[in-house]
Amino acid sequence: MSLFQSLTDGQLDKINESRFEIRFGAGETLIKQGGPLTHIACLTKGLVKIHIENHGGDCFIMSVVRPMTLIIGPGFLRDNRHHYTVTALTESSACFIQVESFKKVLEENSQFALDMIAFLNKKIIRHYQNIGNLAHKHMQGKLAETLIYLSEDVFQSQEFKSNLSRQDLAELTGLTKESVIRVLKEWKEEGIVDSNSDYFKILNKDSLLKIGRNG
Repeated sequence: MSLFQSLTDGQLDKINESRFEIRFGAGETLIKQGGPLTHIACLTKGLVKIHIENHGGDCFIMSVVRPMTLIIGPGFLRDNRHHYTVTALTESSACFIQVESFKKVLEENSQFALDMIAFLNKKIIRHYQNIGNLAHKHMQGKLAETLIYLSEDVFQSQEFKSNLSRQDLAELTGLTKESVIRVLKEWKEEGIVDSNSDYFKILNKDSLLKIGRNG
């Protein structure tokens, strides 16, 4: 992946010597919130969701992750704990790199460290935008922004199979499942978004963008 392009052959060897790969079935947990952060994960195949769980059992999905993405949380270099759960949406594979080996390479290679900061800042900006959407946008605006995010950032297509249930969409938007179903039905009738189960096709992107902007 591009994040590792600045590493020397020796540094790549350090990473490779300390990594292993695991396959996961749909619905299986790759990382558990509250668990020890001993390895950095890199998704190599499939699709996963990153979500936060509260004490009542409710979930909020922060993002959907596609292959060749590094999964590294705020517990790294802090409390060495995972602060979210990662669950496979499809059959997936991930490489796990020992934290100590990863840390040593960061200390040795300043360009790699800068690239890592840029990567993490991009994630933080996305989360800030998501918080703003949840705090200030109405129901349709929240769902519009979510579908635009899935279309542009995750699947890079206006037609995609998301592997997300209506409950997943509710947890991604901060809405109820019933509200998601109702809005999608309205948009289908209005010719804005066609949807069926986990399949989506954006028919009128300009209208969807306008709904997202106006909130």
